[in-house]
Amino acid sequence: MRKMVISMLVFVLVFSELNVFVAETIVGDPTELEIECEKQLESDEENLATECKEPETENGENPTTEGEGRPETENGENLTTEGEGQPDTGNGENPTTEGEGQPDTGNGENPTTEGEGQPETENGDDPATEGEGQPGSENGEDPTTEEEEQPEYGLEPLCVEQSEFEIEENSTTEGEEQLESNSEEELTTEDEEQLGSNSEEVLVFEGEEQLGTNSEEELENNEEKPAPNCKRATRAAYGKGILISNDKPKIKDIDFSALDDSENELDDFTQMTVNRGLEIPQRNDDRRTYYMYFGDFFNDRTYSSLNMEKSYEANNDDWDRPLPEMEQTLRQVIKVNGDKDNRYIHAENYQVALALNTCIDNSCPGNAVATYFYQKGRPSIQTNDTDIGSGMMIAHGSSLNGTPGFRSEKGFPLLKLYKNETTHELIGYAAVINEVISLFGNNKLYVDGYVRIKMSPLNGKGRIRVNMRYLKLSDDYAYTNFAYSAHMDIAGRHTNSKIYSLGDNKGFYFNEAKLADNKDYVLYFYRDGYEEHPTAFKANNDPINYPFSSAFFGRLNGVGTAEPGKGLMTAFQDHPGWALRWDPQKLAPAKVREVNLEMALSDSLEEELGINLDNDCEYKDDGYHISGTWNGKSSRRIRLYYTVDGSEPMLISEDENEIEDTEVPWEYAIPNNVMEKGLDHEITVYIMDEFNQKSNIETIKARPALDIKEQVFNQDGKETEEVAPGDTLSYKILVDSGYNLKDPHLYGQFTITQKYDTHLEPPTDLKVVDAEDGYIVGTATYNGSAIEVKVTSSLRRYAKVSVTFNAKVKDDATEEEYVVGQGTATGKYSTGDVVNGTSNEVKVKITGVLTFVSAPQEIDFGKKLAISPKNKKYYPIQLDRPLAVQDNRSLSRKPSWMMTAKLDQPLTGEKTGAKLDSLYYRYGENVSIITEKVSAEIYKKETKNREVVNISDTWDPNGDGLYLEVTAGTAKADAYKGTIRWELQDVPLNE
Repeated sequence: MRKMVISMLVFVLVFSELNVFVAETIVGDPTELEIECEKQLESDEENLATECKEPETENGENPTTEGEGRPETENGENLTTEGEGQPDTGNGENPTTEGEGQPDTGNGENPTTEGEGQPETENGDDPATEGEGQPGSENGEDPTTEEEEQPEYGLEPLCVEQSEFEIEENSTTEGEEQLESNSEEELTTEDEEQLGSNSEEVLVFEGEEQLGTNSEEELENNEEKPAPNCKRATRAAYGKGILISNDKPKIKDIDFSALDDSENELDDFTQMTVNRGLEIPQRNDDRRTYYMYFGDFFNDRTYSSLNMEKSYEANNDDWDRPLPEMEQTLRQVIKVNGDKDNRYIHAENYQVALALNTCIDNSCPGNAVATYFYQKGRPSIQTNDTDIGSGMMIAHGSSLNGTPGFRSEKGFPLLKLYKNETTHELIGYAAVINEVISLFGNNKLYVDGYVRIKMSPLNGKGRIRVNMRYLKLSDDYAYTNFAYSAHMDIAGRHTNSKIYSLGDNKGFYFNEAKLADNKDYVLYFYRDGYEEHPTAFKANNDPINYPFSSAFFGRLNGVGTAEPGKGLMTAFQDHPGWALRWDPQKLAPAKVREVNLEMALSDSLEEELGINLDNDCEYKDDGYHISGTWNGKSSRRIRLYYTVDGSEPMLISEDENEIEDTEVPWEYAIPNNVMEKGLDHEITVYIMDEFNQKSNIETIKARPALDIKEQVFNQDGKETEEVAPGDTLSYKILVDSGYNLKDPHLYGQFTITQKYDTHLEPPTDLKVVDAEDGYIVGTATYNGSAIEVKVTSSLRRYAKVSVTFNAKVKDDATEEEYVVGQGTATGKYSTGDVVNGTSNEVKVKITGVLTFVSAPQEIDFGKKLAISPKNKKYYPIQLDRPLAVQDNRSLSRKPSWMMTAKLDQPLTGEKTGAKLDSLYYRYGENVSIITEKVSAEIYKKETKNREVVNISDTWDPNGDGLYLEVTAGTAKADAYKGTIRWELQDVPLNE
């Protein structure tokens, strides 16, 4: 870093005869989930034989209809209707009554349409086209490819000293979704109707015989050797799935691990032996309990019955019903031939439920349970344990737009149930059953796949997420989809329930007023805003139908109900039912698909509208500025209001909600005549929509801004950014609370702290005074590391507090480091409001300055000098000040410097105007004339210590120094005046 110091010497020579007079000189002062052995399992699939397909007819069509395995009558009609397996009465009508969920039509026929859920195209062919929804390469392999990678030292003056009266002052200034593994070949092509393999002995449990091995030796032994540590259920031979026999599989042998996040997922869970709901946490009302639950839950129960043993027997539901024992076989779990005593729990009927503690004086009336499935919370008893119109359903088809060739009409028998009472999560494992009906009475049961259903709370407002994972074990159909539906019957109100839309395809809800506890019941189903959510919604007034049927979704990607707009769905008020479906996907056997559904149960409508108020509000000239964002959700118009100190609401603005569900920024300046500056105020803001629905209310306490300003001064009383070791700094901290004279409150517990810099010696002259009148208003102490100031607690808040002290920089302070100062204010005002403020930071660099200590203002060459006929030299006889320099810079940097001189004004006669080029300087062996154009080297030195170097002390007539050499005949009788500029430069010695 170069620094410049220039000293201007002004001198006058007066010749009278031989006399010369030198004038005075003035000197200035410078300053996803990974599964082991996957490749082995997938390689087995490549070797599966395909010769088990049914022969095609001459025209290439498959001879079996979509309801395969079900022979037709002579006229080609299917012998079984939607209620398959249910014998007809003598008159051909379905034996179920209207109360069982299958009401007859006016002509006595079954209300479901012919072939419901099994529709064909006009020519009877499968409507799916080749490759629909799942493009492939020419060889049938998955076409997805690997994801592409994205995107000098110079002699410049350091400082200047100049005469004030001779010259003017000088100034210097990621990727496609993969539906199939690339290594996996499809067992059936997309243009064929997919038939099951004839091989029926297909297992997914350990230690049993399996088909589909790779080697002939293994085929002979009819045994597959699974890869070590394989956590996936053993590969099946597919077709319709795993044949269920009387003795296998046993529940304990079924491996569900392919459905888990990890092998340790259940470590913190407890396996349950009876079916009970798990409480949803954070409900404040101890008279209501909210549950996540599987199966039937009778609405007419009493609250006390929830703690009675075997209460399911009297209520014919699933609360407290024993879960399957691990030694049982799957065949033993599944209900056969209408055996009510052995009925299973339908896991597809997952739900949120409400129990009402309405017990008074030891009397517990009924209607203590509120669910939403017909009939009074028991959907599985509608028609011979067939759950029509409620719960989750899985369907398979031959194409994205195909009609379902398989529907999980037998439901999902719940096999295992786990709970985590810390995280409040419930996990159920179940089988998806496919029953193939035979006219000869030997119906066969298959495991189409396995599911894991996990219910988890999302917040403290009753909202939960249901995550279902499905492991497919069949390959009759390439495409799979899911749907969840409900034949509504809230707390027994059935057809009186009303369905409302949240708008913008966000979901829908039911709002039932005053249940048995005289409180409302609000049930939400959300269909957007989270991953793997349902994509279509269908409502109707005829809910006694499967979700995959012509009444709801007749095809895997059937069209849903158009968004009706926010509010009551007026078209569905007679007998409301609804279904949600996801998007169909091509799903290979042994692959897992995952979907989510979010729902909530509450006693009041959610506050959808939202507003946010920023905390960085501030006073400006035009008022107090507040700002934030609002979200009007799907509302059309929004009105924004504010209040001050409990005033009547005042309108800020009325705006169109142009983009729904968007955070819209807002800002407003509350006028000064509404909110006076310098006092405390409480401000609230909220919004309302066109339906007068009100948002949350945001509140902020507006206080005057606390201002803390810190300054640091040098010894001359000027603010400074540099200091030399040994110099003294003066600090001032000014605290302004911002309150005006009307404020009646006090400073209270108010502390100012200044962290003390280690480059400084202990402070002196500590003072805490009122900045206006100078009275002492506090005490200051130094504890070795900080200065702590306690403001007098009784001081009114409008007073400004000034803290001052002096501090000397240590002599050994290191150059280029900084002395840092910053004050903070903490504590509480007398009002109890917390104080927390910080001043600006002041930094002073320790530089160790190279400076002139002094420079002569007057150089006297003699009063009367005779004009000589010969050349003559004249030497200074007196200097009023020495020419001296001091270098306080860090010696570790080996600093050096040089001084030069040149004329700013040549020697000029005041009367004659004659000029003399007669000023010289000798430095060592060099003699230089000092002129306006050429600088003469005066002195140079490498600094070894911080001592003052007096250059003028080295001047000697026989050595170095300044002198005049007047050539004979050039001087005239006159007074001569001139100005010398001394330049001090920070340069290496070799320059």
